[in-house]
Amino acid sequence: MDLEQTFGETIRAWRKQRGEPLRVVAAAVEIDSTLLSKIERGERLPTESQLARFAEYFNVPLAELTAQVIADRIIAEYGQQEATLQALNIVRERIVPYRAKANE
Repeated sequence: MDLEQTFGETIRAWRKQRGEPLRVVAAAVEIDSTLLSKIERGERLPTESQLARFAEYFNVPLAELTAQVIADRIIAEYGQQEATLQALNIVRERIVPYRAKANE
C-alpha cells in the first residue's frame, strides 16, 4: 500500500492491477458501481462493513485499510495543516501508554 495514496486511489490501483471492471469489484463487495466510483474518486468513504468486504476481497489486513480511511477522514475534516500534524502527534503520545498496557 502506498501511504501517499488515498483509500480510493489504493482501491482503484488494486482493481486495475487485477484488470477488473468497476462492476466486478462492486458486486464482490456488495455495493453498486456508482458508489465504488465515488469511493475511488475520494467523494465517499466506505462504511465499516464495506471496508471489511474490501479487505477480504483484496486479501489485505482490515487494520491497514481502516488506518488509511481514518487518515483520509482526518485530512478531509481538518486539512493538511500544521495543527493537524500537531494533533496527530498528541494522539500518538496518548496512545503509547495504552499500547504498553495492552501488551502487558
